[in-house]
Amino acid sequence: MLMLDTTYIEKITGLSGTTVESVIEGLIKFVQLELRAGNEVKIVDFGVFYPKELGERQARNPRTGESIIAKPRTKPRVRFFDSFEKSIQDSDSTPTPPTAPAPLTIPPTIPPTLTAPASVPPPVPAAVSNRIWHIVKDGVAIPISESELKWQITPDTLVWTEGQDGWKSASEVPKLKYLFS
Repeated sequence: MLMLDTTYIEKITGLSGTTVESVIEGLIKFVQLELRAGNEVKIVDFGVFYPKELGERQARNPRTGESIIAKPRTKPRVRFFDSFEKSIQDSDSTPTPPTAPAPLTIPPTIPPTLTAPASVPPPVPAAVSNRIWHIVKDGVAIPISESELKWQITPDTLVWTEGQDGWKSASEVPKLKYLFS
């Protein structure tokens, strides 16, 4: 059995290992809560997690062989979508691990009063719906999701922008202007 290796997910999303682990842990907890409440959880292009209710039933104690009445319980089940099962059978659709992006150099536009980040953030794939921004907080570059930016930045916070722009004040980034209006 192979344990989940977050390295592949880190490479294709550009997220840190701790972020990937947090997201996976959050998904597991969400599925547990929904199944406990009797709900299904559908993940597009993957499958459906659903609860199977097992009522009181006749069973055997494996140690003694004695006949007992088993308590009712909920058993988690997963049903994979046909498209997911087909993707496993198709040899052409087998994903290959991406290669690590080439390291970037730190842009010289970081004000001298701040410590330069240890490394420049990796590019974020366009397919990621909740974009990760890199901001300077307490002199260190940290990744943060766009949904949490509003509570973490001010118009003067330095934000990493793709391309030639480099580090800019959040108020100078057109995609973030909505946070300050």
